[in-house]
Formats: sequence, C-alpha cells, structure tokens
Amino acid sequence: MSVLSVLCLATGLAQAAPTGSLKIPLPSGVKVDRQTAVYTCSARDENAKDLLAALPKNPVTAQYFNAGEISLAILQIRGQTQVFSNVIAADGAKYTAAQYVWWSKGNEVLFSSAMDDKALVTCRATTKR
Repeated sequence: MSVLSVLCLATGLAQAAPTGSLKIPLPSGVKVDRQTAVYTCSARDENAKDLLAALPKNPVTAQYFNAGEISLAILQIRGQTQVFSNVIAADGAKYTAAQYVWWSKGNEVLFSSAMDDKALVTCRATTKR
C-alpha cells in the first residue's frame, strides 16, 4: 500500500506552515502527481474585497495533488493551510474546503465562499510547474 504524504512545509506556502504531515493510504501502484501553480488574484467588485483578503497577498501559490481518485488543492486561507478536496463540477476542477470554493478552469481560478454568493475573486495563473 502506498501513502500520499502531503508535507505542510513542502507545499511551498511559506506563511507559518505548521510542521507535520497528512498521510492518506493509497492502493498499491497509485502514482502521485504534484503540481504547483502561482496566481495573481483580484476582486471582481466591492463585494469580494473581504474574500480577496482571505488569500495571501499576490502571488498566491496552490499545490495540486492527484493520486488515483484523490484530487486535492492546498493553499493558505486566512493564514492557515487548507486542504481542498475535489468535488463534481460540470467544467474544470472544483475543490472545496470549509465554506470556500476554488474552481480551476484552464489558467483561471474562481474563488468564492458559500457565506456570500455575491463575492467572487478571479485568479490567473502566472506559472505552473
């Protein structure tokens, strides 16, 4: 059995990442694909200013882990490392953590909160590796 180890310090998120790790058991032979993307984010309007403040100041770094049927996105929200899990979406890759939604479509991400359906932040990828 393989283990997906997501080391908090290895996520590339320098803001006070806690030491430790999250380990997810995987079936034998499942390979883990890890990608890093860096984004520049902006509020679409006045309603989204508080939501934008939840993200780190630009640039925003996200780590993506894909292992078989497991797809995760990891990034900082309000100074805390959040692990977003992939959920069903009609288009793109949609991830959720707590009340937040991180919806990736090509080189663009829409960041929103279930607490305020009018607030929407748009992020554009500057680099992917």
